Amino acid sequence: MSDTTPRILIAEDNPGLARVLSFKFKSSGFDPITCANGKVAWEAFQTESVAAVISDQEMPYMTGLELCEKIRQVDQGIPFFLVTGRQLELVASGAANGLNITNIFAKPFSPGTVQTAVSAAIIASTGGASV
Repeated sequence: MSDTTPRILIAEDNPGLARVLSFKFKSSGFDPITCANGKVAWEAFQTESVAAVISDQEMPYMTGLELCEKIRQVDQGIPFFLVTGRQLELVASGAANGLNITNIFAKPFSPGTVQTAVSAAIIASTGGASV
């Protein structure tokens, strides 16, 4: 991929869902980086330049919220999206408060809806530059 292709970090421990998201973003002109757990995603975030992060909440080694907390320590502005089967519990508990999460998607979700939201957030975070 070229240096101008936006890279998306996808942290998802379900291989099928990771493939679906990766395919959707690749077919929409992005360069997806998939990681099977939060620890690997954090390591990738530290070494790769990414335009946005999409993370499952419940993963081995590090949850999506824990990943977001680590990322927010070094980058307050990167668009961060959380996908979870427990959206209502997460919102009700207030656990995501203060983490500047761009959006929380409840499973099952439409990959197209996620891709549209990520694209819009990247454009907003780059001052209107298209993706």
